Amino acid sequence: MRQLFLVLGLLLLPIFSGNCLAADKTSKPKTIVWQGTVPVAKTFTVPKGTTLEVRPGTKVVLAKGVSLVVQGALQAVGQTGKEIIFTSKGKKNASGRWHEIMFEEAAESRMEHCIVESAQWGVHSHETRLSVIGCTFRGGDVGLRFRGGPLSIRQSRFTDNGIGLRSYQGEGSIAECEFTENEIGIFVREKGSGLTITRSNLFGNRAYNIRVGDFNDEDVQASENWWGGNGPAATIFDGRNEPGVGRVLFEPFSRERLAL
Repeated sequence: MRQLFLVLGLLLLPIFSGNCLAADKTSKPKTIVWQGTVPVAKTFTVPKGTTLEVRPGTKVVLAKGVSLVVQGALQAVGQTGKEIIFTSKGKKNASGRWHEIMFEEAAESRMEHCIVESAQWGVHSHETRLSVIGCTFRGGDVGLRFRGGPLSIRQSRFTDNGIGLRSYQGEGSIAECEFTENEIGIFVREKGSGLTITRSNLFGNRAYNIRVGDFNDEDVQASENWWGGNGPAATIFDGRNEPGVGRVLFEPFSRERLAL
């Protein structure tokens, strides 16, 4: 009798397992909604299979050193006059900065009409398809940094950061943006050929409008931009300054500030 029950159990096992797999396939993705004022006292993770929807006019207040980690997807879509703000709970200077919005091989995500301010790393994207439209990155060590991609950044402003935008082996398209009053507007660490910067204003950055890293041996496409009225080469560090480093290909360039 015991052997009979064992045989029956083995026969039923595949049927039971198959039903479980079918249930997993039909499970619906989860959505978390943030709106109003959202305090974040400790690092919050959006897991795979989950979307965090941040609604227009929301203010996300993050404590010192805290991150928002996105492994699923982020849809932070604000509106003009109802921007989504990611800001620090404490002082807006270095002593009170929150850490970052970290996309770690996340699902396709979107940030539109957002303000990211007073962060250490701002937005930090690894191997994630991310669209950024009409956003402002200000008052941080770095406004946005990324590896891989692809990233599409449009109509956005980077100001008062140590580095506005930092790319490492990045695949990205930057257009109709403004980089000003940063220490460095754009820093291209390595593999800069995956980057295209066009129809943007890069001016008034204290050290360089674009700084090409010492280990970047590829040219960076950066035509049709305005460089602040001076010759573009005077505002760039690249292979013209250090042999073996890739160059920023800035010609043709605009003679007047672009209306964005």
